[in-house]
Amino acid sequence: MFALIENRPSPCPVLLLGDPATDHFILEIPPIGGQTSPDWAHYGTWKMWTRYGGVHMTHDMLRKHGFVVTMAGPKTRPGSPNAGDGKAGGGTMTHVESLAHVRYVDASGQFLEHRPKAPLELRISGFGGYRESTRTALPPRISETCPKGSWPIVVLNDAGGGLREREDIWGPPLSDAPAARRTLLHKMHLPLGEGSLWIRIAALHDQTRVLIVHAENLRASGVRLARGLSWERAVEDLSRQAAVSDGLVPKLLSGCDHMLVLFDVEAAAILSGNATSAPTLDLLFDPGLAEGDVETEQAGDLFGKMNSFTTALARGIADAGQPLTLDALRKSALNALAWQRAFAQGRLVERGSQLDFPVPVPTQQHVARYRCAINLAAEDPAARVAIPRPEANDTIARQVVREGLGVLSSVPSARFGKFFTVDRTEIEGYRAINRLIRGYLADHGATKPLSIAVFGPPGAGKSFGINQMVAPLGLPLKVFNLSEAAAEDLPGFFHEIRDENLKGKTPLCFFDEFDAHGLSLVPHFLAPMQDGTFREGARLHPIGRGLFVFAGGTSHKFKDLNARAAEKPERKLTDFVSRLSGHIDVRGPDPDDRGADDGDSDHVLRRAILLRSMLEQRAPSVIDKASGKASIDDGVLDAFLKIPSFHHGARSMEKIIQMSTLGARAARYAVSDLPETDQLGMHVDADAFQRLALGTSDPTRHG
Repeated sequence: MFALIENRPSPCPVLLLGDPATDHFILEIPPIGGQTSPDWAHYGTWKMWTRYGGVHMTHDMLRKHGFVVTMAGPKTRPGSPNAGDGKAGGGTMTHVESLAHVRYVDASGQFLEHRPKAPLELRISGFGGYRESTRTALPPRISETCPKGSWPIVVLNDAGGGLREREDIWGPPLSDAPAARRTLLHKMHLPLGEGSLWIRIAALHDQTRVLIVHAENLRASGVRLARGLSWERAVEDLSRQAAVSDGLVPKLLSGCDHMLVLFDVEAAAILSGNATSAPTLDLLFDPGLAEGDVETEQAGDLFGKMNSFTTALARGIADAGQPLTLDALRKSALNALAWQRAFAQGRLVERGSQLDFPVPVPTQQHVARYRCAINLAAEDPAARVAIPRPEANDTIARQVVREGLGVLSSVPSARFGKFFTVDRTEIEGYRAINRLIRGYLADHGATKPLSIAVFGPPGAGKSFGINQMVAPLGLPLKVFNLSEAAAEDLPGFFHEIRDENLKGKTPLCFFDEFDAHGLSLVPHFLAPMQDGTFREGARLHPIGRGLFVFAGGTSHKFKDLNARAAEKPERKLTDFVSRLSGHIDVRGPDPDDRGADDGDSDHVLRRAILLRSMLEQRAPSVIDKASGKASIDDGVLDAFLKIPSFHHGARSMEKIIQMSTLGARAARYAVSDLPETDQLGMHVDADAFQRLALGTSDPTRHG
């Protein structure tokens, strides 16, 4: 059960209505073995714990927040063909039970094979699903009669387990006259927007109705909602779905005052509105994470996260007082995300015959991870959404160079090892490819290579991001520069890849400048990509698994490669593109030329991130160890950030720093440290760069 926190007084009475369940947790332990062990110890052993679940978990969490809770709901439900006696109906009553497999974890949250000495902490390693049973595992402790009373907060734990059709339970309290200052929290699971309870709630207009759903349940219901790409994309998808007049999202919005969509523990969107106006959309999110990232921090999972969010939300609403305002809902939801996150990072604890759920209290650091962006829904559903930044890009860029990447903690970003970006195009590209790669590696039945392409201008770092992304996986790396290769060299390359497969490894294979030699090598990759085979003379060999990364040399964007298909049909470029599973456009430190309708103002941030990283590596003495602040002249900073272009991208930035007269003990990067004019000319427009450094020019007049 959940312990109370410092005996906090109840903020207000709460009525909880919901579907009960019984949860079983099974722990399998490998055999001990050994000649002196008894026979049974040579086999695996197991333990099982049974707990009250469903609405009972919500009840215990509400009590943890100091509420005095009145709980009601159906003890049993009508029988079904899957019930214990196999009869459909016929008076047979059933209840729902769940099964989860658990394993011990170590201090870092990784699974252990054997029972540790201490502490006895576990996480869920697999979910076995539900069943309907007529045999009671635990005696019911829920009342099917809802007492009379007036509750300022009513919580509905609606799991589709029978409550929806029990109007005798929820009818009276939802019809009470003194309900004008009531908040109704409705946590709904599949199927969404169905049942008598939903119809009743949708007709209520004298109380504040807050609907809580999970993004995964929306997706399961047919709602198009991208997973884990960028928060801007999530906002765009929700806005578009809200504009579909006959869609599920408008239907749900018509039955509530506010709809909260949970993107696991990383974010929550608040859609608010009514039938006569377009909904507003607020986003509470962790800028540095994508949906599902926290789950990957340790092995296994915990269920009950939505319960944790809902009960913490109830506490925030109670503290704010009635009537509920949108601002109070935002603040309460932000704190509820922190509670949910702390819960999700916790462990089950074995205490003899009892298995306890975690009772973590979030810290201020948990809350500080989240940011609130309001009124993001665009009037035009087709419009591209931008999450506002705290200051202009130019101002943020200067702070990044001088103070470090921590300045960007409130800006949506993605990090893979040492690779860091705040550019939405790169964020979505890298996250999509990361998902592809990890899915491929987890699919042991895949016997052919996974092929992706990476494009970008020279010096953009096309291979760096991919290398940092897969570095934790420990894959053998193979790099083939195709600008220096001929067709007869390819079988030798493929044999190297095949050799890694024979060692039981999946290699990461970079085919650099694959579009060299007028695309003449492209046709030779079609069979390896499609069939997993290559030809050497008259013989055909299997190539096996591998991550094929094709890095463009003459094509700086995917669309550039596509445009060349019609120019040289004999190169079978269309066939090549059809075999790619994904691509990334890496944009580099210079402005993209996508056009004024989607201008690239983020290039100054990309430059700032690169410059800060290069100073840390090439000139660490200019960065104060205590404060982390870099000492750099305004002119030098202006020159790096405002010059229209670098001849060789990031390589030019690095070379300029390397050629500067910065000794091992240099305490400041000054204008006088910059290279001479003829040396600068190798990498930038030297005159424009120097004028910027000396503050004698308007950078927009040079290029």
